[in-house]
Amino acid sequence: MAMAQQQRQKHTEGYLRNDSQHTLALKSSKVWEGDQRTKFPETILFRDVGEFTHDAGPNDGSVAGLAYQIADDGKKWIVAWSNPRGEDSKVYTDIVDGYIDWVQIKKELDDRGEPSYEAVRFGYRAAVVIDPKACSPVMTATIEPRI
Repeated sequence: MAMAQQQRQKHTEGYLRNDSQHTLALKSSKVWEGDQRTKFPETILFRDVGEFTHDAGPNDGSVAGLAYQIADDGKKWIVAWSNPRGEDSKVYTDIVDGYIDWVQIKKELDDRGEPSYEAVRFGYRAAVVIDPKACSPVMTATIEPRI
């Protein structure tokens, strides 16, 4: 039975809600585990939701990160998730100004990631949640002005 569960197609379903008052443009993505060809949303308009499904690989999980440029602002919204085989899922988010350091983002995801994570920086609030126990969890992330 465990082998049958392991053979099922594992994936992460993502929903990215843009309440930032700006258009978001995909600046960079990094896939550490899973389908390298996934088409992540290129642009997310204000008050819109970008959706994607990231499939795990045949022998690994769905572990990746996205960096969206907050248009008219220059800051970048980072959303990263880890949905590995045999472990609970976790997420990480941040708002950065400047270089996107994927090595540091992966370290933060591994060391500080949780089922729910929030960052408040540069006048924005970013939040992301994932079901830590689901085989193929839904991840929901939101960015909005800091109130």
